[in-house]
This record gives sequence, structure tokens and C-alpha cells, in this order.
Amino acid sequence: MGGANNLLRADILEHLAYAQKIMGYRYCRFHAIFDDEMDVVRRDEKTGKLIFQWHQVDKVYDALLKLGIRPFVELNPMPKVIASGTQTMFHYNMNVTPPKSYDEWELLVSVFTSHMVKRYGLDEVRKWYFEVWNEPNLSGFWSGTQDEYWKLYTASAKVVKGVDAQLRIGGPASSKGNWIKEIITYTTKNKVPLDFVSTHLYPQDEQVQYPDRKGSPYKVGDFFSATVNEVKEWVKNSKRPDLEIHWTEWNTQAAESANNITWGDNIYVDNLFAASFIVRNCISLDTACKTFAYWVVSDIFDEGGIPQSPFSCTYGLLSIHGIPKASFNAFRLLRKMNGNIMDVKPRAPLPNGKGLLVTKDQQTIKILLWNQNFVEEKTHTDWVGSIQLPTTKDTLLNAVKATIGIGNGSPW
Repeated sequence: MGGANNLLRADILEHLAYAQKIMGYRYCRFHAIFDDEMDVVRRDEKTGKLIFQWHQVDKVYDALLKLGIRPFVELNPMPKVIASGTQTMFHYNMNVTPPKSYDEWELLVSVFTSHMVKRYGLDEVRKWYFEVWNEPNLSGFWSGTQDEYWKLYTASAKVVKGVDAQLRIGGPASSKGNWIKEIITYTTKNKVPLDFVSTHLYPQDEQVQYPDRKGSPYKVGDFFSATVNEVKEWVKNSKRPDLEIHWTEWNTQAAESANNITWGDNIYVDNLFAASFIVRNCISLDTACKTFAYWVVSDIFDEGGIPQSPFSCTYGLLSIHGIPKASFNAFRLLRKMNGNIMDVKPRAPLPNGKGLLVTKDQQTIKILLWNQNFVEEKTHTDWVGSIQLPTTKDTLLNAVKATIGIGNGSPW
């Protein structure tokens, strides 16, 4: 999701309910639970003490739990009354500065966490995740230094664990897999609680790190999956190999070159590329992490102001009118691939970007094929082949076919 206050809207809850019915989500993550629009804290004019109010927050979490979705709590941004500065991010101006007083930040997090436990019960909240901040390695999202983030993380972990030692706290919710090694080193050395690591990735991050792919060590199309697997190896070989890995943001935003990187109007979240990217990477990375959270469900998304057109190349799986995009339908097909994974023996190596998954559920064999064309390549090829199933001449077959392509499952 986008900002917390979006979940106060009826239309976005309708979109989330529709997606939940088909997908069966476990968790939902979003920014800005402490944003001033959520009205969580104010200062008494006479005494100067902080006054907390949770009415809006309760409505958000009540709505999620009613849908059978647990919160993946992102502890941010900085309420204006306790902020040290005025730097903001996004259309709704969430404050991204460190706290003026860490004692007041600790009080906010402590009272918030205690309220969640009182309202929803300790057994329930122990199943949640508490993630400290969002992308602090990027100056746009955190005006402080890395050391100041460690201070924020330490303060947050102390008070969350102070409410209950079994509540789960982690971070750094970084961009591009950064600070994962560093947070493990820092928390281990300083004996600070860390129950999981979290980070984010987008396919066009390759163009951010290696403009026009100059110096990139990855084959075309492999940057995304390779980075996810690298983080898995880092954690496995660290002093905390037990840590869960949560990719709490990713989607299909891509760029042909460094000149057309865009975090808003990006065609590759609306068109066919999204479907093939999702299927290929979700299957190849199925065991690489605990959570792989697509950002976001709906185009009712206000980081840059909520769009008005039916297809605006905004982040969502559903358009503002609830129309399922190719990306949504890719997840719909993946959701159907239950059963045991069968061995597949290609007669020849499959070309890069093309692949298949076969499962067997009782007597039903399910085959999912994909052909991902890479945006950096100017020429794209079809994939023509045949599949031989383990059947006998007396087997009665009933075949059902579903396609995501031009005119099929891709409203763009």
C-alpha cells in the first residue's frame, strides 16, 4: 500500500478485499502510520507533554485484520511535533528527519506498541513484524546519517522489546540490499535485538547502480534475481544465519537506459513485461526469502498524488477503477500452481527469459510458461515448442488454457 491514511478510503479497501479473495495475502505493509494526517500525537500547549490518540490508526488495523491480513508495521515517519527538521517526502509531505528528542520517539513507539497489544492481544501482535523506518540509506527518505539511523533503530528495538520480548523487530528497510551486512554487524556487536532483515529492489535499480549497464556484472535480465540471491548468501554466511529475510518492496519498474529511469510514469508496471517478470522471478526466487512483497496493490496511491486516468503507469496491480492489470493476472496464475512440483527435462537448454513450471495436484497437471522480453534489448523473439506429458494412449484429457498476452489478460 502507499500511505496509512489510504486505508481509510472505501475504494482502496474494496480493491484490497478483491485481491485478498484471489491471492490470500498474509501481511500488508505501508508507509506513514505516524504521519500527521493520522493524527497520532500532539503537544499539550500548557504542559508541553505529548498526548497520543489512536482512533485513525485503529480503523486502519481493524480493516486489515477484518480481511484476514496482518500488519507489517513500518515505524515512520517523524510527527512534526517531535521532529528535528522540516524535510519531507511525497505528495503528502511525510517528515523524514530524526527526532528532536529520542526520549520522545521512544515514548511514541512504546505507547503505540502497548496500545496495539492492549487492543489486539499479545498472541496476535506477536505474529506481526515491526520494521524501523523506510530506505534510510537514501537521503530523500532519511535526512540523518547511518549512525543516526542506528540510534533510531536501537531506540525502537529497545522499547518494542520492552513491551514484550517476543515481538519481532527488524530493518533497515533499505534500498537495493544496502546496509544488510552493516545492520547485522552493528546489532551483533552492540547486542541490539534484530529478528529479521528487510530491504527493497526494483529492476531499474541496475540502471541506477550501473548507468546504461556499464560495468554491470550481470547478464541482461539477471540483476534482480542475482541481487536477491546475494543477500541470501550474505545472511547465510553472517554471524546471524538464522535471520528471516523480507523483501518488503519490489515491483516491475524497469528502464531501457539511465536516461529514462522514472519512479512514477513507468510503462513496465502496466504492460505485458510486468506479467512475465513477476512469474519468472517469483518462481526462481521462491526459496530465497521469507517475504516477497509487491509494491503496491492499487493505483489509488498518493506518493505523487492519486492518478485520474484508467492506465497511468502507477505502481498498482489494479487500476484506480479496480481493473486487474497483466501483473495482477500473473499472480492469479501463480496462485493456481498448487500441488507437487514435477521434474521437467528440456530437450535443449531454454533461452534466457523463457521457462516453465509444472505441478501435479491429484490428477490435475498444471503448466505455467513464460516468455520475458528484456527492455534493454531491441529485438524480441517468440518461443515455440511442444510439451510431452506422462500419459498413456487411454488417458482422457480435458485441457483448460489461460493466456496473458495482447488481447488476453492485459488490459493495457
